[in-house]
Amino acid sequence: MYDLNEAVNKLIQYYRHDFLNILQMVSGLAQLQKTDRLMTYIRKVTDEVQQFGRFIGCGDARFALLLYEGLLHDLDGKYVIRVDGILPLLAQDTLLAVERVLATLNTGLANLPDFTLHVYIQGGQAPALHLLLSPETQADDLWQPVLAAAKENGLTARLQAPGKFSLPLDKCGAGGEK
Repeated sequence: MYDLNEAVNKLIQYYRHDFLNILQMVSGLAQLQKTDRLMTYIRKVTDEVQQFGRFIGCGDARFALLLYEGLLHDLDGKYVIRVDGILPLLAQDTLLAVERVLATLNTGLANLPDFTLHVYIQGGQAPALHLLLSPETQADDLWQPVLAAAKENGLTARLQAPGKFSLPLDKCGAGGEK
């Protein structure tokens, strides 16, 4: 488990790597004079870069790194992230519990065909991680082991609408851990 400074540095490395890949693609399209494709690509990656920037600044870089390395990195862009508010610094036991839950989810996702995972990080007074799989029809058997893993690790997860998983991050310590 990383400390806060290590997590920030690691996330910045990922961000820099992705940004350099984007610049290479822009350069290639420009050299080939593919103006229409270039403009479409720039619009798409502008949203992605802004989204990842908000993700890095979610409030707890350790949580963001855990989520990225434990789940999103292997999805190859088949995810959408939304961050509202700022997370408090989460307690170490919460981070470890979330890591185990994400490992269970990652195992289930490996068996699914084409899908998009919608990730919503809710900060503020009631911090939570909300996940929605689309198309929803693929989520029938996916969430039960994830719910069980959350319960085993002391987290109170629940399924809301079909395919929407919510994980309150309610094991926060007073002020979190540095």
